Amino acid sequence: MAGTISFGGIGSGLDTEGIVQGLVSASSTGLSSLKSRAAATRAAVSDLSEVGSLLGKLKSALGALSDDSGVRSYKASSSSSALVASASSAAQTGAWSVQVQQLAKEQRSYSSAFSSSSAALGQSGTLSLQVGSGDVKNIDITADDTLDSLVTKIGASGARVSAAVLFDGTEYRLQVRGLDTGADNALTFSETGTSFGLTLPGSVVQAAQNSQVLIDGFTISRPSNQVAGALPGVTLNLTQTTTEPVTVNVDADSAALKTKLGSFVSADNAVVNKVHQSAGFGTIKAQNPVLAGDSLLRNITGRLGNAVADSGTHGTLSALGVSVTKEGSLTLDSTKLDKALASDAASVVKVLAGVSGDDGAMDVLSGVVDSFNQTGSGLLATKKETLEQRAKTIDSRVDREQQHLDWYAEMLRRQFSVMDGSVAGSNAQTDYLSAIMKLK
Repeated sequence: MAGTISFGGIGSGLDTEGIVQGLVSASSTGLSSLKSRAAATRAAVSDLSEVGSLLGKLKSALGALSDDSGVRSYKASSSSSALVASASSAAQTGAWSVQVQQLAKEQRSYSSAFSSSSAALGQSGTLSLQVGSGDVKNIDITADDTLDSLVTKIGASGARVSAAVLFDGTEYRLQVRGLDTGADNALTFSETGTSFGLTLPGSVVQAAQNSQVLIDGFTISRPSNQVAGALPGVTLNLTQTTTEPVTVNVDADSAALKTKLGSFVSADNAVVNKVHQSAGFGTIKAQNPVLAGDSLLRNITGRLGNAVADSGTHGTLSALGVSVTKEGSLTLDSTKLDKALASDAASVVKVLAGVSGDDGAMDVLSGVVDSFNQTGSGLLATKKETLEQRAKTIDSRVDREQQHLDWYAEMLRRQFSVMDGSVAGSNAQTDYLSAIMKLK
């Protein structure tokens, strides 16, 4: 019993506490077995949680291929650095001849020259500016304003412009620059009571203009140097004008699709490997006896393998190079995938993502994953709940068995204590009789 100090064997000379511990130990085989079962059951719950986590990763990998935008991968190339092309999933394969005739620019206007940027200009009135067809911004000018203070006032006006002072080595000029390119963002100035020179024709050193390109002879204009919408899913980033046409190519990007399919294969194999480790498979011994040969775990790998083999409505994954081995793991044949993409890229999309109203292979597999891994209602969650309850039940049996052993040990101590007292009394009586006999 906890807290009890026993000095058994004083009368008999026997190690009674050692005998008690030995008898209790011999009777505790059932307790050790129960504790092992409880630990194994909790380890099984942990294993199922890991399987669930791996299924979650598989679900994410499937999601990356479950619709057109995920499956359709394209790459755009340009024959000149003057034009950088990029493609989205909405692109279409093809080739175009593009000539950059002009770049989009923002307006830059300069004031007349002044001898100082910090000296008062001695002008009073209003400087008004307008960007395109936007609101007119009126800036009040006082006699003590300088070029430097004009920079601050223009910046605080709220107009989409910036201001700065330019020093050419002799004189100072105020620069007002539009923040947005395109002809529709031209700047308009008016002065009342001031004469900064911003309304003079020569004040505009760079006019606001659109970019302009010829695509296969057709003129395309945009307010910025990003030309989007002219080619489906393709953006042309213009960096400089060209004197010769630039060739833009858009091709299916098999490398991107391979990466996504590779992630799916790896995620599926991680689930299969974990199930084989936990439940056993072939020559692989189950790491946890509670899950040895578990039907639920084997059902996971079985249904995943069947779903890969059967695939969706529009074809099988094996046609894309994804195959199931006899152990249930997946392999990806890149050469086969390349051939499928080269021959009919649209069919590859249908196999993986399906079409409106029809499931693709990724949808079918996602449904399998959900049936097992749905939070709260999936088969794994139900199995984990059952095992957790079983562990609690075993814990209760462990507590009862421990109480029984504690009672048994205490009973033995009391019995040995009684025996020890009897032996001590007998010894004392023997000693007494021996002493009397000696006196005779």
